[in-house]
Amino acid sequence: MTINNEIQKIIEEVNRLNHKIEMVSNVKSGKEATVYKVLLDDKPVAMKVYKKPEERSFKNTGQYLMGKYYKKPSERKAVAKGNKFAKKLKYQNWVRREYFMLEKLYELGAKIPKPILHIEDVIFMEFLGNQDFVAPRLCDVSLAKNEAENAYKKVLDTMIVFWNFGIVHADLSEYNILWWNNEPYIIDFPQAIDKRTNPNADEILDRDLRNITNFFGKFIKTDFDEIKKAFS
Repeated sequence: MTINNEIQKIIEEVNRLNHKIEMVSNVKSGKEATVYKVLLDDKPVAMKVYKKPEERSFKNTGQYLMGKYYKKPSERKAVAKGNKFAKKLKYQNWVRREYFMLEKLYELGAKIPKPILHIEDVIFMEFLGNQDFVAPRLCDVSLAKNEAENAYKKVLDTMIVFWNFGIVHADLSEYNILWWNNEPYIIDFPQAIDKRTNPNADEILDRDLRNITNFFGKFIKTDFDEIKKAFS
């Protein structure tokens, strides 16, 4: 694959930290980041490279970042004004928060890829797939009834782990759940919100839950009102 200047800088930084890295392939490109398959110290991992602030928009992140605390007065002032410095702050927080949450949630038993390393705007995590295939998204899989029942339970259990930890994924659907070895893995956390400080937490949780119950409802019986009780 092509090694551009951005990737070359990442390689140099990884080498500086006494790790060996080899680029393998581009897995996917999205509005927030590009994910690559790499060999890190000879082991396959996913490398998520966030897009620079000037390459992405934070226009719709207000509800997600609401209640976010900035320690320095200059930072709070910048965020209030919405200037270029504020955009940089939001970008930095976006990356740090995802890695922090991945670490904590993985420790708590959530069904997510294992986080491995964080370098500036890059996160390395467990690669779901094998030498020839990348784990498909749940939306691209046709589930048998027993598979759907198992996956539905594990996704809901993981959502409860999130909730008890104090967060809501805030963009959860079959499009950001990977399916590998008959197990679901939830991905993409930069938009996750803090339920203690975001006044829209219940509304956002309901949206996530409806997405999940609607999807699994195609394979098994689901009941939104019943599962919502677990989050009381």
